Amino acid sequence: MIADYLDLGCTEIINSSRAAAYAEPHCLLTACSPCTGLREAISDPPYTDPVTDAAPWYDPAVPESALVLGVMGLTAAGYSQSTIQRTPLQLVGDGAALGVARRAHREITYTVLLLALEECALAYGMEWLATALQGAPCAGACDGDEIGVYACCPTGDGTRELRHLYGVGLLEGPTLVSARYEPEGIIAEVTFTLVAGVPWIYREPLQTLTDWIPLGDGDLVEVDPDEVYGQCEEPTPCMEDPECPPPPLPVRAPVPVDDCYPTGEATFRRSVVALSPVDHPEWLEAVPVLELETGGSALRRLVVRFWANPLGGDCEEIVDPCGACTDIQIPYLPPGSTLLVDGRTQQAEVECPQGALGTAVSAPILYGPRGAAFEWPIFACSTGLCIEILSTAATTAPDARARVLLVPRSDVG
Repeated sequence: MIADYLDLGCTEIINSSRAAAYAEPHCLLTACSPCTGLREAISDPPYTDPVTDAAPWYDPAVPESALVLGVMGLTAAGYSQSTIQRTPLQLVGDGAALGVARRAHREITYTVLLLALEECALAYGMEWLATALQGAPCAGACDGDEIGVYACCPTGDGTRELRHLYGVGLLEGPTLVSARYEPEGIIAEVTFTLVAGVPWIYREPLQTLTDWIPLGDGDLVEVDPDEVYGQCEEPTPCMEDPECPPPPLPVRAPVPVDDCYPTGEATFRRSVVALSPVDHPEWLEAVPVLELETGGSALRRLVVRFWANPLGGDCEEIVDPCGACTDIQIPYLPPGSTLLVDGRTQQAEVECPQGALGTAVSAPILYGPRGAAFEWPIFACSTGLCIEILSTAATTAPDARARVLLVPRSDVG
């Protein structure tokens, strides 16, 4: 990752292009060549000065804030190392059991230059930096914030180079390492360390799955969504002796069924979208993000099913029941609500408008196939997908819509 840009909780922390533009009239930095294309990628107009541009740190109530020229990135360490950990367990004999591989948190250390025209401006710049690194006001907290960075100098709109990390918070700093006093101003070296609770580095969603799907236009079908899993039989172990069957297992207690989980056949609206194998990066796994707006009425019995389609066949004719990967099933969503099931953060929420009171946020009940406990799906390697969306026809509003994004991720960047 380049150190020239960092956005934390929707606040620009580092922008080398901005800092270089503000420093140039003061001749404070004479040998600096920041990343070209950065300003255009973040859709900023040409930089003039902190006051005219309403720079992130500028505060009309603090006059010295106009004399802060910005934060320029020098180094960013922690992105280019894997967070995977494994503890082998030594066997009594030779060798060891490998143990389970897991990924720990990610620590990211930045070294930056804080540019200011005088001492009070430098003091305010440190105050602002310390506050901004705490994250978005009224958000983040223990869950952390999202950060946006670039893998290399962006070109065009920067979509190809943009990366995201989630669950990010300040671990240490900011710390003033040194300050060089020039006739034109002050160049201070500052370090700080962020920690990402979600270690993955995410790209932008695949562009082939960004369109919204009008659920009310889906085909009418009579189907039991759980029936498909009963059509796929498990293979019989070949080493079972037919003349010496194993002893029967003890009778298991029946598994209780949640009364909120709907079962049986019903009339559904069915919509299908396809992801071609060639559109999925070959060496990157991906996670889904489901967004849905219920529209004018409550929506019941939502089923979003993912089917493996490695050969890129016609998704309208799904014939192999054993190709079903997993489900996202939700029994009820209130009218006028917005659903987000985010595989990047592994969190789900429903926003419901409350009139003058604002918006209420609740966690939906998620089920997996056949009402089992929900597990967050991960799609590895380059595989085609068919994504089937079912919702009961009687409760699907004409203005209901949904989309399923697929977001590639990596362990290093």
